Amino acid sequence: MIRFLLFAVVAVALVALALMFSQNPDWTAQFKAFGYQMTLPFGLMVFLGLLVLWAFGWIYFLFRRALAMPAEVARNARISRQNRGYKALTQGLVALSAGDPDEAEKQARRATKLLDETPATLLLVAQSAQLNGDEDAAARYFETMTEQPETAFLGLRGLVMQAVARGDRKAVDALLDRARKIRPNAPWILELDYDLSLQNGRIDNAHRAVKRLSNRHLLPAAEAAKRLALAETDMAFRAATDDNWRKAVDHCRRALSEEADFLPALGLAARAYLELGHHRKARELAGQAWAQRPTSRVATTFLQAATPENATAKRAAITDLTAHNETALFSLYLLAEAAIEAGDREAAAVAIDTLSQSGAPVGFSALALRLDALRARGVDPTPTPLTGHSLPVEPLVCLNCGTEHDHWRAVCQHCSASGMIALPTRPPESPPKMLPPAL
Repeated sequence: MIRFLLFAVVAVALVALALMFSQNPDWTAQFKAFGYQMTLPFGLMVFLGLLVLWAFGWIYFLFRRALAMPAEVARNARISRQNRGYKALTQGLVALSAGDPDEAEKQARRATKLLDETPATLLLVAQSAQLNGDEDAAARYFETMTEQPETAFLGLRGLVMQAVARGDRKAVDALLDRARKIRPNAPWILELDYDLSLQNGRIDNAHRAVKRLSNRHLLPAAEAAKRLALAETDMAFRAATDDNWRKAVDHCRRALSEEADFLPALGLAARAYLELGHHRKARELAGQAWAQRPTSRVATTFLQAATPENATAKRAAITDLTAHNETALFSLYLLAEAAIEAGDREAAAVAIDTLSQSGAPVGFSALALRLDALRARGVDPTPTPLTGHSLPVEPLVCLNCGTEHDHWRAVCQHCSASGMIALPTRPPESPPKMLPPAL
């Protein structure tokens, strides 16, 4: 706007000047020098003066451009170098994502040459060295990154991950302390705090890490609830190992408040209430656990809480338990076994026939032999205790590495995966083909 106004003012002034000279053509200027006299129209003099000023302006502009040319050429060369460096950096990162170590290393060298030691190039070089299996070189680059304030946090993260991979917990703790001083609430620090605390049995620390992640909205509410339930259940199992059943109940309650259908917490809570003498609550929780996944331990807890006095009472208790999951294979097996032990041949025959259609031929054969013996002798030759049964105890398996565990843990001791220890999974339409033979 200002330039337009200046242009308008100059244009008006020139028009006014031209008009003035056109109306006064007799205006002249005389010059005398060295005995000569020159007379020129005044308008022509003004025009020649403006022409000289215009020429001088162009000469001055070209002179300034000539002086600035070397700096401009250098700047353009620097920009071109940076563009080529960023292109190499991008191609190197793509190679890293594609798992191509040779291409990543090539582009890393090129980016370093063109861009010097920028944070991105240092990270690319370190990660390409890792991809090539050169952990020592990667560690040197990560250490170099820690010497510069703008890359220190990235360098510490790389060193922490290397220490975790080596299993050097002392180095991990020391490096994490340095990283916390820079960004104490970084998501990866809190995640690592959670994982390491679970692995080291520091469940209280894991609990606090989840709370901090949740409070800062770095973890979805559902995932936070699952992790809190996992931590509380682990503490409950530790309390149960020490026969501190009251404490186990408290932790199980908190776990179930976070995730109401967490099976390990349900099963342990039922057992803890049984140990404390709260049989009704134990049966209630055992029924809820049975509804999710029938297991031998849950059946034992329910029968012990029911305290049957004879085979008929035991059969009634089993009927109550299996009502929570009537079509489950273990429910069918328990109903057939309870009918045999109660001497009900017809009901036992119907239950065994139903079981035979479920795809468990070994279990069917074992019960059929017991039923044949009952018909021949009038009694079951191998009855189980009133608070027992012949269901198998299924092993707890890490779904990540397949390692079997004798009891539930929050973290697999073999692969350090958290929340992966559970009963073997199987599709509902594909029941197991094996059941325990009769005792």
